[in-house]
Amino acid sequence: MELNEWADRIEHISAGYGRVYGVERTPEWVLLKLTEEVGELAQAWLTASGQGRDRGLDTHEKQQALAAEWADAFGMMLVFARRAGIDLEDALTTKWLKWETDYTDETAVKG
Repeated sequence: MELNEWADRIEHISAGYGRVYGVERTPEWVLLKLTEEVGELAQAWLTASGQGRDRGLDTHEKQQALAAEWADAFGMMLVFARRAGIDLEDALTTKWLKWETDYTDETAVKG
């Protein structure tokens, strides 16, 4: 599945969440929700990496929680991009792939 297709599908799910819980998904709400999810990702990382309390989870459960929080943060990033009118693939190509040769070539010069 292409990245823009993921964004469309997750946006649809997020819209359903808004209807079920009576949340007006304004641009500000989406950004705040993204921020909340990134905080939860950081908390899961601290737990999984042994830098926070274990929350009564074993190693496998910690890794599952980390993956779930990553998915939440990434999903909300996709929703934010979609709501902001950002073409994900174009933005990533423009921002990152221009450096592909410079930083993947073993003979790249530091500068």
